[in-house]
Amino acid sequence: MNKTPKYYRARIALIKRLMAKMDSDDPARVLLRNGVFPDFIDEINLIKELIYDENFSNSPLTFEEITSFNTWFNIHPEKVAGKEIITSSREFPITIKGTKDEIISILKASNQNPKQDFQFQLKLKTKTSKAKLKLLKL
Repeated sequence: MNKTPKYYRARIALIKRLMAKMDSDDPARVLLRNGVFPDFIDEINLIKELIYDENFSNSPLTFEEITSFNTWFNIHPEKVAGKEIITSSREFPITIKGTKDEIISILKASNQNPKQDFQFQLKLKTKTSKAKLKLLKL
């Protein structure tokens, strides 16, 4: 399935709906709160149904959406330095098991994308220029 902003909005909506139906001490609810679907939930098909039934926007995700329910790491699984493991902890039900080598390789990979750095700098310069123009108009 193509993971577009529409997909992630449907994923967030599904998590909220499922959590609303569960008791607060339900271990499955604790997993959902952290953006992880328990094995007994077929999230892909449920998300497809939501996308079909509702009109989710495909505009870029907001900061709140990106930072909700582990969405950022769902968008960027290559940034996870290891494997997500479900634990028995109520407050921290997910942990990452990874090696030093995995961490180092992910950090190196993130520093080796000059295109991404250039795009970020370009956006920053554009925002700065717009802010300057706005101040000059005042």
